[in-house]
Parts: sequence; structure tokens; C-alpha cells
Amino acid sequence: MKKLVLLGVLFFFIAVFGVRSEPGFCSSSSTGSHIYRASIGPRPKCEPATPSAKNAPARIVPEVESDGSDDTPRARDAASGGDTSFAPGTGYALQPKAGGARRQIAPPATAQDILLNVQAAVLINMSTGQVYYEHNPDKAIQPASITKLLTLYLVREELAKGRLSMTTPIPVSSRAVRTGGSRMRLRRGEKVPLREIIKGISVASANNACVAVAEYLGGGDPDRFVSRMNEKARKIGMTSSTFKNPNGLPNRSQLSTARDIAKLSVKYLRTFPESLKVHSMKSHTYHGATYRNANSLLRYYKGTDGLKTGFVCEAGYNIAATAKRGDTRLLAVVLGAQSSSVRRKETKRLLDYGFRRAQRESKLADSSGKAKSEG
Repeated sequence: MKKLVLLGVLFFFIAVFGVRSEPGFCSSSSTGSHIYRASIGPRPKCEPATPSAKNAPARIVPEVESDGSDDTPRARDAASGGDTSFAPGTGYALQPKAGGARRQIAPPATAQDILLNVQAAVLINMSTGQVYYEHNPDKAIQPASITKLLTLYLVREELAKGRLSMTTPIPVSSRAVRTGGSRMRLRRGEKVPLREIIKGISVASANNACVAVAEYLGGGDPDRFVSRMNEKARKIGMTSSTFKNPNGLPNRSQLSTARDIAKLSVKYLRTFPESLKVHSMKSHTYHGATYRNANSLLRYYKGTDGLKTGFVCEAGYNIAATAKRGDTRLLAVVLGAQSSSVRRKETKRLLDYGFRRAQRESKLADSSGKAKSEG
């Protein structure tokens, strides 16, 4: 009798409340104009990364993501100085004048057809200044290692002004050596040529290299350099961004948006196009250790030549990616992906859409021009 009563109660609750998904499945919740299919499974535990006590033997570090900070190695898988001119109503910089068989999935025809599994995204055709796509562009998110683009901006600005050269020796302090997260092999007391520091930051996403150059340009105080970062961010038009360190290590007060990161990326690329020679490097070797660039699009997506990835537990997996095909250069900013593979997949979808649209617009322009000439 008791069993029958218990079974009756059980069926009652099932009928009233239904069956709920178990952890690890995907749930859908509205975020802005699109759907964010967020996993409801528990987040992987992230612990602060700490530098090892001794230098490891020479090795090749595979493509990896961060353990709590950035792109920390794990065994898996001429400066203008002026304000940028922005497209009306967008805030984005305008182009200066002058195996086996697989099921084929139809590509999205319009931006409204794209539903990305990320927290925020922006796609810009840098060749025309057109904003092709936006999803939660003003959502505040920790930028993680994309922060390094602003650090590199200030460094390259000093180079353009002649205050630094690629051979300038950058001293490595104890504070730099103690910096955790993704790192390059720096030794306390050594002086590293700036060119190696730039490669380490751009390719290996070296947090310790950021601290070293921030100390050098901040007169020994990296906080002074961070103040310059925030001043430059305001000048670029990054109205929703605040920076607390030069490398993107976790800080809940260090926030940016997809729109602001797009502004920074466009300004950086337009002012220092030569930087792509470094950002397109698939690996960098220093002191016997070779680090692989975490931007896997460099290896898997035609035309990709930059720009920067990042990861912190609070935000997820971020990227500012640029690719060029023919006369079209695109910039895609993707923030808050659930994994590096999701980040790569969704960024590829954006770029695919962008190149198809640019090609279609080019054909329409050619047809229109031909019709006018014939008329």
C-alpha cells in the first residue's frame, strides 16, 4: 500500500513539474536579439596559475587554453595619435578614403539568420567600414588576453615616435618573473630585446613579458602604464572599457565589450598594419622553448593573419580575429564562447558569412556600374 502511495506521489510531481534536463545538456535563454545556448553543466574548476620554480627543459608547447587566466600551456589539444573617425550610428572606424562525406548545411543568407553560441559578437568589413553583424555588442565582459592589443598599441606607438627600437633592452624584474598564467621563458635580471618581448606577447600571450614592458614604459611602476592604457582607450573611443593590468589576468573590474574591442582592433590594424607579420606567426621560440599561437584559425581558416585570443573563467573564450581574401579584410570579435573549439567554429561562421556577403555586394556593384556605362 505504501509503495502505491509513493508511486502515486511520484507520478503527480512528474505530471505537474515535468522532467528537467540533467547537467551537461544545453538550455536556451534569451540574451538580446539572439539565443545563447549555454551549457548548464558545472564550470571547470580554475586555479591561479603559478610559475614553476625551475626552468623546464626545452619543449614545444601545443595549442592550448588557459588554466584560470589566459592561454596558459596545458597538455591538451607610423602612429597617428589622433582620434579615429567612426561610421555614424555604429561607433566603428571608417575605411580611410584613398575524411568522409558530410551533410551540407545551407549558409545563412542574412545576419538575422546567424544564431551564435557565444555571449557577444561583432563582424566588420574593414575594407568598407560596414558593420555586418552585432550580437550583444555592449555587454560588459572581461577581455582576458585581448587586453594585450592595447599594451602592444602603446608599445608600437613608442616605436613609431622613435622613443623605442626593436633592439631596446627590456629588463626583467622579479615581479615579471613571478607573474602567472601564460608566460615565455624570462630570467630575472636579464635584458630582452624588445622584438622578442613583442613576439612573446603577440604569439605566446606572455603575461610576464607584458609586466616587463609595462614597468619599463611606466618608469618602474606598471600602474602608470595601465593609466596610459585607459587614457588611450578613451581616446580611441572605448567608452565602456576599464583596464586594471597590462595582460588581461583575471580582475572583475577589468571589463570591455565586443564593440570596444572592435574599435581597438580596427584602430590598431589601421595604424600598425606591419603588426600582422608577428600576429600571423604560428609559433615563437625563446630560450629553447617553442610556444604555439592559440589562434587556431591561423592554421585552419584561409586568409587569417591575426589577431588575439584570450580566456578567463569568468568570461569564457574570446577572440579578435582578422582575415583577408582578395580586397576584403574582415574583423570578427567573439566573446564568451564555452570552449576553444566553439570559439573557432562560431568565428569561422561569422567570417564565412562576411566573405560571402562582400562577394555578393561586389558583384552587385559591378553589375550596377556596367548597367550605367551601357545606359
